[in-house]
Amino acid sequence: MGLQILLGTGLLFLCALVQIWLVSLVGPRLMRHAARPELQASRLKLFVLICAAFGAMVVAHTIQVWIWAASFRRLGAFETLNEAFYFAVVSYTTLGYGDITLGEGMRIFGSFAAITGLLTFGVSTAFLLAVLTRLRPMLGEP
Repeated sequence: MGLQILLGTGLLFLCALVQIWLVSLVGPRLMRHAARPELQASRLKLFVLICAAFGAMVVAHTIQVWIWAASFRRLGAFETLNEAFYFAVVSYTTLGYGDITLGEGMRIFGSFAAITGLLTFGVSTAFLLAVLTRLRPMLGEP
């Protein structure tokens, strides 16, 4: 049990670093572009910035699911990468179909994938809300 907790915590931390790294990389760049005077009048450019913020979060979550899938596969929890990826997505998003399950020796470890998803989706939500809040005044009245 202790090893599962240790490994799960380590992967959670690694995934959190991926999320924070991408937010800290993309956030300031988006804000610099948003501050440019020519963007004040361009809805298309603001749309592109919002899409870039959203896209960065999609990339961050995809990387994290791959990290979990590779870990499940490497630890022998699943025979194929396809199964490992499917289980990682279902766990990370807390969907939990239950059609594929982990053995008793991996259950605690696997639950950390759900914890990771919960925490990093929260970071993504906060980031996207901050971006939209910052850009909203530039959109003006419809």
